[in-house]
Amino acid sequence: MKERILKVSISEAERKGFRFTMGDLAKQLGMSTKTLYGYYPSKEELLNEMIDLAIEELKMKEEEILHDSTLNLVEKLQKSLVLIPADFKFAQLKYLEELQRYYPKQWETLDDFIHEQWAGIFSLIDEGIVANQIRPFNKEIFIEVYIGGLYRLMEHASQNRNMISLQDTMQEMVDILMLGILNGNVNEEN
Repeated sequence: MKERILKVSISEAERKGFRFTMGDLAKQLGMSTKTLYGYYPSKEELLNEMIDLAIEELKMKEEEILHDSTLNLVEKLQKSLVLIPADFKFAQLKYLEELQRYYPKQWETLDDFIHEQWAGIFSLIDEGIVANQIRPFNKEIFIEVYIGGLYRLMEHASQNRNMISLQDTMQEMVDILMLGILNGNVNEEN
């Protein structure tokens, strides 16, 4: 039953953001709110489990990418940087801002993960530098730009009605970070 509750909760979060109520959720599940609270004594506990599940999925997906022999180094790096839990692929960026604003403890868990999950990406970058596929650069600045960009986009999404998906936002940001903004033939023209 807990698995079913989690699945419907993720669906509710995708539709309404993290501000769905336990009453809404109980109605979607066809059970009483009292029964729902028997499984999850608070919405915060439910959110904790949702976030833990998403983080575990991200870790597993990253491991799959890192060990996928069909991908080259640049593809692995790009895929790792745009990882989003499957159930949240179409989520709106503003929902992350809602989590930050209304559920600070749950946001802290996600924020810690966002700041600490860089070992696999560092390993790919180092491999790319050694292979001369990636120029040497300050990885700490890269992380700060990535995280700062993500958080700034979250703030903007909460104020803007433009409903760009989290997946599309992450892909665009990573494309800019990895490929820059210049056409490949700019140096040839000068």
